[in-house]
Order: sequence, then C-alpha cells, then structure tokens
Amino acid sequence: MNANIVCMLGAVAFIALANAAEKKEESAEPRTLSGTYQVYGGSLAEMLPPTPNDRNVSFRFKGQTAKDLFNSIGPDVKKENACSGDPDYRERSRGHLHCAFTKNNGYSCYLGLDLRTGKSDVGSIC
Repeated sequence: MNANIVCMLGAVAFIALANAAEKKEESAEPRTLSGTYQVYGGSLAEMLPPTPNDRNVSFRFKGQTAKDLFNSIGPDVKKENACSGDPDYRERSRGHLHCAFTKNNGYSCYLGLDLRTGKSDVGSIC
C-alpha cells in the first residue's frame, strides 16, 4: 500500500515538473513583430490620403505579438460592450490599444498614432 502511495506521489511530482518546464519565462529581450501599418488622413472611417497637416498611422499586430499584448492587458471587455456578439469573440482594451481574438482569425491588436503630435490615437473601429 505504501508503494502505491509513493508511486502516485512520484507521478504527481513528475507531472508538476513537466508542466513547470513547459512554461516560458518572460524576459525583457526584444522580439520580432508581425503586422501591418497604414498611413492615412481624415478619420479611420474615411481614410483619405495623408497630407502634411493631417497624417495618422494605424498599426495592426498579428500572431504571437498580438497574443502577448492581448494577454498583458486583460480582462476581457464585457460582452455587451464588445464590438461583436459572436460567442467565439473576445476583446480587450487599454487606452488606445485594442486587441481581439476569434477562433477563425486568432489574435490581432490595433494602435494608432497622430504623426503630427506623436500622441497615441485609436487604431481601429468596430
């Protein structure tokens, strides 16, 4: 009977060590980005050609970059305030950083900048 308990405890310890080994340590090292950007004038809804007096940029991050950002800014926006009512849609937002997750499209995050002032701005619309 004692041998069974020792074996069970050994198995539990082994599983715990295996799970700990799988977890990645966070670091402050630079990472690559995956995404796109668009320079425009006017608003996000109309996106006119940029001019010297009206110049903005919207960044869209995808993949691991977006997943890391999404996981860093939780919790999810309440369903009644989200951009989509789809049950597979999740949304998180902090300031002008807006992130979303869907099973079909994965993670994506948006951030905008006013290039004349350097201040952050919205980078997407619902």
